[in-house]
Amino acid sequence: MKESVDGVILAAGRSSRMATGDKAQAMLGGRTLLAHVADRFAPQVRQLVINADPVGSPSLAQLPYPLVKDALDGFRGPLVGLYSALLCEWLSDAAYLALVPCDGPFVPDDLVDRLHHGISTGSAQIACARYAGVAQPTFSMWRKDVFSTVERALLEDQNGGFKPLMTALKTVYIDWPTEPNAPFFNINNGDDLARAERLLCV
Repeated sequence: MKESVDGVILAAGRSSRMATGDKAQAMLGGRTLLAHVADRFAPQVRQLVINADPVGSPSLAQLPYPLVKDALDGFRGPLVGLYSALLCEWLSDAAYLALVPCDGPFVPDDLVDRLHHGISTGSAQIACARYAGVAQPTFSMWRKDVFSTVERALLEDQNGGFKPLMTALKTVYIDWPTEPNAPFFNINNGDDLARAERLLCV
């Protein structure tokens, strides 16, 4: 299964609500959020890239993963990260691309396995995690052959979100059981970071 899935960590956001600046480099338990995510996600995929601006985040260049900057100018939302990864030369010929956000440090160890099972058995184009009845679009898997549809959506819609495409394409939702460590908790501000510190001890 791993051989058929590449991965991208979305780290090109503006981090506008994070007082410390770049969320990817915020510290949690003595390590960056990005390091937590990469350590959990990288073993699940064949090739991993990071969607980030190497100029705006020079320290990311020290990580052992290729950096892929946004292929379109201006902040256009997370869909641009997916689009840019699909364009990049470092990905393998794997059929699928899984994505996670840089601010989700509790990525489930079986995320890719469960998404892959759902997308392949359901003959779907997208598999999206769903937790407590709420879809988690930034924790999802996409068939790489949707590239032209993603590109067209970006040209037609300045929002750059995932939900319209998940409605237009065949999407399966993978329901996750409730867990004490909030597997899809994402960090947007200092309060969230403090909560994540507490969750590390759960």
